Amino acid sequence: MSEWHDQATGARGWFVIDRLIGEMCSGGIRMRPGVTVDEVTDLARTMSHKMAVLDIPYGGAKSGIDYDPSSPEAPAVLRGFIDAIRPFIAERYATGADLGTREDDIIAACQLVGLTHPLQAGFKAEGGAGLQRVKQALALRNDGVPITELMAGYGVAECTMEAADVLGMPLKGATVALQGFGNVGGAAARYLDRAGVRLTVVADIEGTILDENGLDVPHLLSIRDRFGRIDRRRLLPGTRCEPEPAWLQHPVDVMIPAAIGHAIRADNQAGIRCRLLVEGANNPVTDEAEHALEQRGVVVLPDFVANAAAAFLFCGLLEKRLEPNLDSIFSVTSRQLRSTTRQLLERAGRERVSSRRAAEEIAEERLRARLA
Repeated sequence: MSEWHDQATGARGWFVIDRLIGEMCSGGIRMRPGVTVDEVTDLARTMSHKMAVLDIPYGGAKSGIDYDPSSPEAPAVLRGFIDAIRPFIAERYATGADLGTREDDIIAACQLVGLTHPLQAGFKAEGGAGLQRVKQALALRNDGVPITELMAGYGVAECTMEAADVLGMPLKGATVALQGFGNVGGAAARYLDRAGVRLTVVADIEGTILDENGLDVPHLLSIRDRFGRIDRRRLLPGTRCEPEPAWLQHPVDVMIPAAIGHAIRADNQAGIRCRLLVEGANNPVTDEAEHALEQRGVVVLPDFVANAAAAFLFCGLLEKRLEPNLDSIFSVTSRQLRSTTRQLLERAGRERVSSRRAAEEIAEERLRARLA
């Protein structure tokens, strides 16, 4: 674990390696007020499981910066942190965006401190050819949106659809409550909407927006800012606004927390009424809350599977499992996440264990195989 402190702004940051596989590790850089070393450590451990269920030969790591990403000083803070951990990024740490950071900003910060790219440790053996493949892929856009802003949410949607199929839940007309409307939540809403799901509840930092008949997802996407805040002044008639905690209280088929860690806790889980909860954020449900939900029959799809698509994009390119084109990226990612989702849910049912326990068993088996 490496700790960093910026004297000028008071920002603090931590870089934690959970484990190395083949002398490599991977995990994003998040920035938010209140990040702690314990949070970063937990996220690094989760990344090890994420890499394992994706069959990527990297260990897990994570970086966290305790600072407001909307501050004018945020780019300088990010650059200072990256400069402090530069030797790791150069040799063994493949990194990218996470909560509160954007891929373009991380790439720019890396270049300003003398690094080629935040993924350079992964393609150092290939040199220019690897860098060119990564750049070509990350420059792709779909429906005018950069691929890097779509993949995490696309994976959440794919896992949700596969889990619904395993559970025998018809997707057409199924209702969804979503917390977070940034890259992850917004993209998940985009793809679920196309599958015929009804998004009835959305929560952002300003509160909850709802319409039991179904929110207009394309319109909501058109009126959000880069931080996922939805402009209340431009909401369509019939849309209601409530305080942020209300998103947990409305009955839906599927609930997707896709914003912050520990959003669902022992003290606020009792009102949740859904059949499937898909963890779009990292660690959004505490252990106590998860146990209580499962005791009530709610299936919880763990974060290190549900939100693994962004990690798969970067590491899949480094490992040449993905080609730098949209068809390869979407189809291969879908197959990987859907097969893992089905495998863990079927195992959980067969062994009568929680979905998380089943997923962790799969991850640990693959990690042991890597280290054997």
